[in-house]
Amino acid sequence: MRNATRHSTAGFTLFELLVVVVMASILALIAAPSWLTFVNNRRADAGRDQILQLLRQAQTQAMQTRQRQVVNFITPANALPIIQTGSISQTLDGQVQADKRTNKTYGLEVISRISSAGCAANAVNCLVFDDRGNVDIGTAASPTEEAGIMTIVVTSPVDGGSVRCVNVKTILGSMQNGIGRDECK
Repeated sequence: MRNATRHSTAGFTLFELLVVVVMASILALIAAPSWLTFVNNRRADAGRDQILQLLRQAQTQAMQTRQRQVVNFITPANALPIIQTGSISQTLDGQVQADKRTNKTYGLEVISRISSAGCAANAVNCLVFDDRGNVDIGTAASPTEEAGIMTIVVTSPVDGGSVRCVNVKTILGSMQNGIGRDECK
């Protein structure tokens, strides 16, 4: 009787393993830009939602306490943007990123079409709700409803990424979300 040697056919050859690794790499390269876009959209959405919530909270507080509420937008040189209402200050929770090359914070822009009287000294701009929750436009002429009173723009990342905004449309304080550069002017 002869001893038969068995050849194992289980497992993969080196060539098959290399083909699988190359295919997985190609799929990862295809998916990476879509994933980055998705992450940037989520960051910008989260920043916009936080700003909208803080504005509505300040408006409600003004109506409940029958006192004016000033919402200050502060953009420090080496930190995340801060939104301050009364004695409460909140950063944008890291949703808006700092540019690591220059170490400056970007991502928050306030486009105001009214005077900014009543702002804190370190604020870029502010929005004032009167005791009835209406936007106090001061002595400025009434802005057009198309443009609105103020637009707060959040960008993630800095260099032309996802753009989201909150548009304060009327003197009554109606607020609308915006997406993209066209809606966030």
